[in-house]
Amino acid sequence: MAEGAVSGVDELLGQTSEIEHDESASEVGAPLSAEEVLRRRAESLATETLEEHEDDRMSLLVFRLGEEQYAVRVDDVREIFQEFLITPIPCVPDYISGVVNVRGEIVSVTDPARLMGVGHVDTEVEVQPPAIVVDDGTRVTALLVDEIGDIAEVPQSSVEPPVSTIDRAQAEFISGSVHVDGRMLGLLHVDRVLRPVTTGRSTL
Repeated sequence: MAEGAVSGVDELLGQTSEIEHDESASEVGAPLSAEEVLRRRAESLATETLEEHEDDRMSLLVFRLGEEQYAVRVDDVREIFQEFLITPIPCVPDYISGVVNVRGEIVSVTDPARLMGVGHVDTEVEVQPPAIVVDDGTRVTALLVDEIGDIAEVPQSSVEPPVSTIDRAQAEFISGSVHVDGRMLGLLHVDRVLRPVTTGRSTL
């Protein structure tokens, strides 16, 4: 039985008579016993607790930048791809690695490590780093990362403020921190990451 249901039963112990009267009023036949009333109410509370628990959970896509682990909400992720060709473009900030053609859509490629001042993702390697395409409906960019991990399910209530040890430049792009399998992950602030992207979409 859910913990919330147990505590709920304890709170109902002093209200048995009133509950029994209310419950039995809708029944035809003999009134319910106090034990039956409590059992039904406990089951109802357990169901409500389970539904609230499911509503509170969110899915996170875990990824790595250098030696640090981060996460982005799955709701903000449009797709992931590994095989792509980055076309450099002039006169852009160093955290914009270029653009990539995604099925006719020209999408900017952002290096979040450079953006946060924590190094950079090396694209001059034998195995091309993957990219996570994030989209808020009006703006879109492909985030270069060193490695993509698993999808984790965590309660939304488990998100804590960003750790105090990160510097101000990095903290601007981290909306919070969350524990996953004993690891502390920085939760990427997608809106802040997309803010430097001045144009959302363009097509060939």
